[in-house]
Amino acid sequence: MQEIKAGLRISQEGLSFFGLEEVNASIQRGAKVLAIKEGDAIMHKEKQGEENVRLSFSGFSVIVLIDK
Repeated sequence: MQEIKAGLRISQEGLSFFGLEEVNASIQRGAKVLAIKEGDAIMHKEKQGEENVRLSFSGFSVIVLIDK
């Protein structure tokens, strides 16, 4: 079994995906997706003051479990 982290990042340059090509290549080779588990929120530090940090949501990820 293999775990692949896949998701989306949002930046000023636009959207970028990660992990999708690896998941799709595995499926094309005959692997089966066993489960998709929750991943993480991707946060970006906008500003940091003396007492606080300002964050913005900039993407997400999931974990894809694949049977090789």
